[in-house]
Amino acid sequence: MAELGMRIDAHAHYTPPSMVDDLESFAEREPYWGLLITPDPVNHTEQGWATPGRMIDDMDRAGIDKIVLLGESQRHHESCIARNDQGLEILRRWPDRVIPFCVVQPKTGQKAVDELKRCLDGGMRGVGELGAYSQGYTLDDPDFARIVEACIDWDVPLNLHVSEEVGHFYLGKSTTPLRHYHRLARRYPELKLVLAHWGGGLFFYEIMPEVRHEFRNVWYDMAASPLLFPTDQIFRVALQCVDHHKLLFGTDYPLLI
Repeated sequence: MAELGMRIDAHAHYTPPSMVDDLESFAEREPYWGLLITPDPVNHTEQGWATPGRMIDDMDRAGIDKIVLLGESQRHHESCIARNDQGLEILRRWPDRVIPFCVVQPKTGQKAVDELKRCLDGGMRGVGELGAYSQGYTLDDPDFARIVEACIDWDVPLNLHVSEEVGHFYLGKSTTPLRHYHRLARRYPELKLVLAHWGGGLFFYEIMPEVRHEFRNVWYDMAASPLLFPTDQIFRVALQCVDHHKLLFGTDYPLLI
């Protein structure tokens, strides 16, 4: 349980340097993530690399007490299991510093629910970062609904990757319309929903009273903020639309900002 005044990075990832030695085979297994992290002469990757020990050292230098260690939206069930095993091992080594979330592929049906239960039984505290675009489902997919309902039943938050619909192109920009996240929050008002990357700007609509009520269980993390919005403006604008407690500090570590 987080203590009052504790500094928490709500959006971090584990991308160890050892992945660099296996990028080609990793990209074959997970082409979406392979595209994001493989150096390219045109679309230069912003990906950084860090061992678990380096991650903890960087937390100490930055004055971060805990991190929410998110999984990556892997396409294959076996990749999800391997990534979750890494998160569980990091949790065993640093139980007071890391709050791991598990990643599942909703399209695998009951296997995804079973994997979620395994991870929660092992000490994980939520689900994410999932991505409809990268994992090949829609937010009204019955398979995804099964994961949502499991999160509600087990009272854990769900973190979803969200992208703004307009503006500059970058690798990882999702095509899922913002109205679909709105529909999800309306359908499942009891779901603890975290929309990553400022929710793609969806928080702007909370200035409307009816949307604010519908989004009473929705939070927004600010991961990769300097790559998306002008830093000197986005915070002022956000605080005119939502209460400060709905904004979660997140860096997207070890992404290079």
